Amino acid sequence: MASLCPKASTGRLRVYSPALEYDTAPWKKEREHDRGFLLAKIQHHYKEALERLTVRWRSDVQLRFLDEGICVGLLDPVSRIIANTLLAATAAPVDSASALADAADGPRRRGYLERRSLDGLVAFLTCFFPYLADWEAIRYLLLAEADPLVAARIVVEDRGGLRCFRAGSDATAGALGLALRCATVAARHPRPSQLADVWLALSGGLDKAVSLLSAVQANFPRSIISSFQTLVKETAAVPPPPAPSPTALLVRPWELAAGRGKQAIKVTSYQHSWSLRRVLLDTIHGFYLQALARMPPPPAGGSPSRYHRSLLKAGHCYGPFDPVTNIIVNTIWYEAAFPPLSRLDELDIQGTLSLMRIEARSFYGLVSFLCTDDHDLSAHQAMRRLLETDLSLEEAFRAAAIAAWHPMPDAQAGFLSSCNAMSAEAVVLSLLQDGSQRQFSSQGFQQQPASIFPRRFNGIMADGREQRRAHKKIFRKVKAALSRYEKQNPGYSYQLHVVCGVNQMVSGPDNREEFIMKLGKHPDIDYYHHMHANFLVSVGGGTCSSAPILFFAELSNYDDDERDGHLLCCPVDFPPPGAEPVRCLFCEHEGIKIVHPAQERFHGREAEFEKMIRGEELYENDYYPAADVEVYTSERMLRHSEFVAHWVYGIPEEDRMYFGRNDFIIRTDDSDEDYDDG
Repeated sequence: MASLCPKASTGRLRVYSPALEYDTAPWKKEREHDRGFLLAKIQHHYKEALERLTVRWRSDVQLRFLDEGICVGLLDPVSRIIANTLLAATAAPVDSASALADAADGPRRRGYLERRSLDGLVAFLTCFFPYLADWEAIRYLLLAEADPLVAARIVVEDRGGLRCFRAGSDATAGALGLALRCATVAARHPRPSQLADVWLALSGGLDKAVSLLSAVQANFPRSIISSFQTLVKETAAVPPPPAPSPTALLVRPWELAAGRGKQAIKVTSYQHSWSLRRVLLDTIHGFYLQALARMPPPPAGGSPSRYHRSLLKAGHCYGPFDPVTNIIVNTIWYEAAFPPLSRLDELDIQGTLSLMRIEARSFYGLVSFLCTDDHDLSAHQAMRRLLETDLSLEEAFRAAAIAAWHPMPDAQAGFLSSCNAMSAEAVVLSLLQDGSQRQFSSQGFQQQPASIFPRRFNGIMADGREQRRAHKKIFRKVKAALSRYEKQNPGYSYQLHVVCGVNQMVSGPDNREEFIMKLGKHPDIDYYHHMHANFLVSVGGGTCSSAPILFFAELSNYDDDERDGHLLCCPVDFPPPGAEPVRCLFCEHEGIKIVHPAQERFHGREAEFEKMIRGEELYENDYYPAADVEVYTSERMLRHSEFVAHWVYGIPEEDRMYFGRNDFIIRTDDSDEDYDDG
């Protein structure tokens, strides 16, 4: 969430910063009320379904209704209940004596079934969409009358509009499969994977299913069960489309949900700014990846990595142009107007947390920009406008620069104002030409080295060297993975452009005693087996070349080339604005934005989410106390990642690899060094 900063908001300026209180969840009593209200809606659906399923064959249908008729699937709520009951009735017959013995226990089991279905519906939404808390999912389901696909359409509309949602994409198909599997697990269905697979198979033949289910009434003929079973077998036998084309599992269910959702209540009062901000940060991250790919080489044929430090320091995405161009222009201008005091060896790797910090700062700059330009806007309204317009802006640059922690806000505001009448190409060209510092002057502002005590200086230099060594190690592993990919895909030459995101906390924590003894490590440190990385690659073949493309790699955290060779390395698409990301439990838990492939398997994608829903540990950790057994839960993921998503203050340790001797003046006075905070 964003809150108005009183000290900086002087005159007409409205400057926003991270809110002191991150928890925007309603009070416990209110959440319990919402849950009870949703349960009442589910009970109404079960009452209607039971009326349509009142038949003479209790052992085949009614008992199956009580055991397996969960409200999970791709149709309207009543049809889902009936369909799941009929699917269960096609299985092995139920013993009549057991059915009669269980009949008296029907009301209690029905209540249990309804509560199981509520858990399944909530899990469907929270696993389909990232950054969605359980209480938010319940509110969306209330708006949709307990119809999860209608609720999903409301979520999409609330997060920037249906124009950004791609129902036929591979990423959406993967999200649907994950959501159905987690929903059936949460609803405690006896065969969750099989039921999820049946609904995925039925996704292309839902019209036939609707026709069959509409004929289900009291004392319906047994032939409907047989016809439904035939439909399931026929749709499951249809081969999937070829690999390059999208699987489009959600296209028809999404269209049917649009018809059911015409009467759904629109989001008018909840204003879930907390999750909206996280979605906006994903969009901003996509723009930074594109900016890194399009960054022009500096004068004299230098490497674009020369600009990495300036991008992390002042490459904000607000300005008079589109967001990607704004990042490039702001970066090149700052490099020209305020050249670094120390020139270090260029690193072809960006600090991951440093990149996320400039993205968060840009977010607060964008919100402050809009709210200064239009004082009638709330922060939430500004977020929605940013999503709807893909972050295009025109004025109020000084408020944006202050909120975004620009090191020279007045200088940047003057520069951006001077760009209004120029084209983006003209600005970039002028900045790259000789004499650009005179044309876009810093108006008397100059960088000054920081005064620092010797002990603090030595510590920063040592940390910087350590960070550079660690990043070079990651760079070598990524480069080796790209080399293996090149051998497997001959015909083109591949050159690593820049590593632009790394999460080393994948597949863990694993603190099993035998594992720690094997490594000879300390038991108090959390250990993770893998890392996920994004990197940009320049691709050429013969005389042809192309702009850098984005890659993903899953690599081992250990010095083991053989392990790396069996892991994943593949190209991925740049994320479109507003598109939902492919989910990874580990990267979401750390709050690190990594673009994952939609058609490949990797650690953190499906099995880990299902274990989280079951409440299972991913590893048998010997050194965690009983209270911390559940390392991963939906709520913990959201809370743990919130710090990184909000982070605009200070510097991460990896920033120190950009510091050199000339960035500091060693203090020689007699003041107490212990009070120096760097």
